[in-house]
Amino acid sequence: MSFDKTKAMRNAERYVSQGKIRAAIGEYRMVVDADPRDIGTLNMLGDLLSKNAEKKEAIECYLRVAEHYSTQGFAQKAIAIYNKISRLQPDSIEVSTKLAELYATKGSLNEARSHYQTLAEHYEKNGRRLEALAMWKQIALLDPNNTEVCLTLAESYVREGQSDEAVEAFAEAGARLARKGKHEEAIRAFTKGLDVRSNDLRLLGGLVTSNSAIGRVGKAVSFLEEILENEPYNRDVLYLLIDCHLDANNAVEAEKAVIKLVEMEPANYPKLLDLIRIYLNSSDLDSAARILSMSSEYLLAAGQGDECKRWISEILDRNQTHLAGLGLLVRHAAWVKEEASYAHALDRLAKAAHDQHSVEDERFALAHLTILRPHEAQLRDRLAQINQEYGFDDAIVDAELVKAQFEVEPEAVDKTVNEEQTTPDIREGSGSPEQVAVDRNGSDIALPETGAAKYLKEIESIEFYVDNDYHELAEKSLNELAAEFGERDEIVFLRAKLNGNSLSAATSATIDAPVPVEARALGIDEMRSEFGLESDEGPADDDFETHYHTAVAYQEMGLYEQAIAEFQDAASLISATDGTRRFFQCATLLGHCFIANGTANHAITWFNRALETPELNDDEKQGIWYELAMAYEADGDIGKSARLLETIYAENVDYRDVAERVKNLMVVH
Repeated sequence: MSFDKTKAMRNAERYVSQGKIRAAIGEYRMVVDADPRDIGTLNMLGDLLSKNAEKKEAIECYLRVAEHYSTQGFAQKAIAIYNKISRLQPDSIEVSTKLAELYATKGSLNEARSHYQTLAEHYEKNGRRLEALAMWKQIALLDPNNTEVCLTLAESYVREGQSDEAVEAFAEAGARLARKGKHEEAIRAFTKGLDVRSNDLRLLGGLVTSNSAIGRVGKAVSFLEEILENEPYNRDVLYLLIDCHLDANNAVEAEKAVIKLVEMEPANYPKLLDLIRIYLNSSDLDSAARILSMSSEYLLAAGQGDECKRWISEILDRNQTHLAGLGLLVRHAAWVKEEASYAHALDRLAKAAHDQHSVEDERFALAHLTILRPHEAQLRDRLAQINQEYGFDDAIVDAELVKAQFEVEPEAVDKTVNEEQTTPDIREGSGSPEQVAVDRNGSDIALPETGAAKYLKEIESIEFYVDNDYHELAEKSLNELAAEFGERDEIVFLRAKLNGNSLSAATSATIDAPVPVEARALGIDEMRSEFGLESDEGPADDDFETHYHTAVAYQEMGLYEQAIAEFQDAASLISATDGTRRFFQCATLLGHCFIANGTANHAITWFNRALETPELNDDEKQGIWYELAMAYEADGDIGKSARLLETIYAENVDYRDVAERVKNLMVVH
């Protein structure tokens, strides 16, 4: 016979109204035994047991209820139950610990502090010093303005031999004192910490900052230089020394330290840019240009051409005829392969150098201009005059190299090589009409249609990487493609182009017995035809793939503005209802790019558009809801973010970190 819960509950309520507590307890106990998840009834059972002076049994009920609420993130409800237990068992350390943690989680700092203090005093009374220290540490964390407790903690940790904790406490005490402007006291705290561990970076940084704040930069510098004498390659200390010099506007000493740092690790070149700013602020354009010249190669190689141009413009804004600045402008134009800008910069350099009687600079500019504009007699005449007057050799520059740097390389797939060059023709296989591909050993191996489609898409992407100088991406993609399909002709060709080798050299190195044929690399359209992959979708599909893969490449490099433009172009060529997931992918990636670019409001637009895609499965919908929640949070709309997270939680409690986020939201509210 099944248990009738409703009847038992009615019986219990009737017994309570009649004052028959024991009988009511019996009914409630049967309900709880039958349904252990009925927390409300378990709580009422605890209340009746407490009222009936059955403390032990009541506490057992309350502990189960409190643990349930605590686990589910309902801090306030858990606190209420633990307080009931505390009234029945006022000296319970376990209950005080739980209450302290719950009050801290809820943000009720005074109550949390009170319970932590009770625990600390209890542990001290019982000689448990380490546990007491842990409680005092919690008190210190709860009260960011209490510096005394941090210092007391630090001294106690020193006595207990806990170096890590002592250093942390001294650093925290010093930081709190510094925030209050008490730099002398902060310096004493940092110094005590350094007595425990002399190379701790947080202590060193705090000591330097406080000394600088009260005008003792020299003392801080001496202290750091003393450390560097013993540890000359300590990068972190060198960083602090550089910041010290920069704060004091001591550009000369800062420059020495920065150059040493960059020599140790070139990736630290951004520190050079801080120097440029100091030199510009002091109107020392020569030094600013010198440092920019040192850092320009790093900037350009890192794809930060616009940043480099901005610094050059700042120099030339202050002096439009500054020779070193104009030289940098010439270098930048050459790097970005803008021939018109290059020629214009050379014109400016030649005129400024002539006016300032800088023969070497004028000769350099004219030598390049005569190659770019060979029909301008006045340029040749002036260059000849300089050479004759100063006895210079005419051969200042290689004309072919100057021309070559602005030549647009033809697309690899459309490139025609001389008949003397040899390369296998992937269109013909031993005279057979069957279209095949040739592997690295010369054997005929046809790719299945699905494999060919993937292969061709990857080849297109790698061509883009090579043509746009994304060498690392190209190399990685080529290696992955070769591992899957072998060293096929297109891979060999692109690898040769990437490494600057000739096609014939590359193919002869990888194919054992090359056959002289009309050597022409197959175009992408022809390759599609040969593999039987003609598409009825026409140029629009090709355009989509081009924009999409270009956007992905930009996104991987952190160039979010460019990625956004390409993704938007790709999205404009398709629709959410075209039966594919292409629009869904574009819209989702656009949302990610806008988030990364700091414009969450635009991300919200595109995540919502992704939801327009028909027949999304649960995983896809939950994924977009999650991204939308993060975007709303970034945009400051916590309410909408919370509602979306709760929707996901209701459908899939295990989705990513949704359970933890919902729990935190419950605590906050």
